[in-house]
Amino acid sequence: MTEHQERLDTFYHSHGPCCAGCDWWRSLSSRAGECHRTAMIPGADRPAPLGITSASLSIGAGHAMTPREHVCGEFKDGFDWASLPIEYRKRIGELVSSRASRSPQSQDTQGGDGAT
Repeated sequence: MTEHQERLDTFYHSHGPCCAGCDWWRSLSSRAGECHRTAMIPGADRPAPLGITSASLSIGAGHAMTPREHVCGEFKDGFDWASLPIEYRKRIGELVSSRASRSPQSQDTQGGDGAT
């Protein structure tokens, strides 16, 4: 994994569902990206969710730009986090966030003891 991707993964696992962890989102930087869930929009409208009302350069049509912390009703995380090396999962906090989201009953059926 790249350092850039690791920053996004860490942000996602520490903040919960947001663009940084969404399957529809493609990062442009570690703080903003494009939502590919919806159709392309005119260039003048693309940066509006970032609070940008005008730009010195022309922005062409494309997908809406959103900050990494944005949350909407279309969030999707179908990635198999267990496929990544355990060391990486520990660094990004995935093991903590996935364990915290399980109920005590599911931990018992999966052999978990609830310890982190």
